[in-house]
Amino acid sequence: MRNWKFLWLFAALMLVAAGAFAAEPVVAARPLEGESVSGKLIELEATKIKLANGDSVRELEPSKLMWLDFIAPTAVAKPSIWIDFLDGSRAAAVSYVAREGKATIGLATGQLLDVPTRSIRTVRFHVQTPEIAQQWREITTSTISGDLIVTRKTSTRTIEQGENEPRVVTEQALDQLEGTIHDVAPDVVRFELDGEKVPVRREKLEGLVYYQPARRDFSAALCRLHDAAGSTWLLRSAKLDSDRLIVTTLGSLSLELPLRVVAKIDYSVGNVAFLSDMEPDTGGGEISVSLQPAAMSYKFGRVFQLSNRPPLGADSFRIGGHKFENGVSLHSPLKLVYRVPDGFRKFQAIVGVDDSVLAPGRFNLVVLGDGKELFRQAFTTETPRQAQNLLLNVGGIRRVTIQLEAADDQDIGDQLDLCEARFTK
Repeated sequence: MRNWKFLWLFAALMLVAAGAFAAEPVVAARPLEGESVSGKLIELEATKIKLANGDSVRELEPSKLMWLDFIAPTAVAKPSIWIDFLDGSRAAAVSYVAREGKATIGLATGQLLDVPTRSIRTVRFHVQTPEIAQQWREITTSTISGDLIVTRKTSTRTIEQGENEPRVVTEQALDQLEGTIHDVAPDVVRFELDGEKVPVRREKLEGLVYYQPARRDFSAALCRLHDAAGSTWLLRSAKLDSDRLIVTTLGSLSLELPLRVVAKIDYSVGNVAFLSDMEPDTGGGEISVSLQPAAMSYKFGRVFQLSNRPPLGADSFRIGGHKFENGVSLHSPLKLVYRVPDGFRKFQAIVGVDDSVLAPGRFNLVVLGDGKELFRQAFTTETPRQAQNLLLNVGGIRRVTIQLEAADDQDIGDQLDLCEARFTK
């Protein structure tokens, strides 16, 4: 009987201990080179990071990391407002008010942030379709001489369809008015237009654009922090204090975030330049395909042009059963030239034929540095379907050329993934 009581007590203690361990944020650190390591974050400063795993402690240098992934961050409130700051940070929020040049932002992670409006570029109040988002980008990047309020207008039109019934189409478009934004209350924005102050109901607004006459230059970021609500903060400093991070953005905003709402700390800012984020100096990757019907205006070649999305028909990059979040998809014949960022000395990638390609072709991957061949790899139908690590020294090289050459005068199936392709320091 005593043994049974002991076993029940031991099991209960183990469940409590397991629950306590599960509550502690587990971090996976991805270095620039080598395998990921994981553990409990016990120290984080500008020059060092420490992870504890059992009795062992691993010290890491931020300059040699790509990122820290926080496994299973806590669920937070759904954001309904998005604020872009001049320093490149973006806040996902649930409330926004402003008065006399000072804004108070209720973050979806639960914190209140007081910010001068001179640090804010835009405030958006609605989820956007791709078409509306494109219009929003055009408005917010245009040259202005005053504040903007942006509204969304809905209109309908009838399309005649011959013998069929006419079809009514609903369309939406953004419009803008330039003036001066005064106070922003929960339900109304006081806006000055042509010398007259008018109240505009927030429910009618797509968003606000603050005019910032003075250009501001910011220092290089230490890292980019992603939280569970979708905010991204470009940081110049970050320090761990017990179970929270005390951070300062490039725009000098101070913020305290519980570790439980942190999703990722990306140190690749300044340390890594991903090919998927870069535009090639020459070459767009579009090819000519012999099966193109003469009467078809949309070119088949566009389907296979350089893309930072997975191959056609695939939902992710996957090589030899391993899934990758970041990559570029290539199809021969292709020639791309990239300028090596200043101060970067290495080019590396994980290379292979995507698992979605049922019948791979015969082709060559060639990498040149200032016209000199640095790497050549032949891919055939017999090549094992596995990920290969590519690491090249590009120190002193100005331009890197990536070529995919068809090896048998046919380009069907000549498709290759460059996953996590990047320049590093």
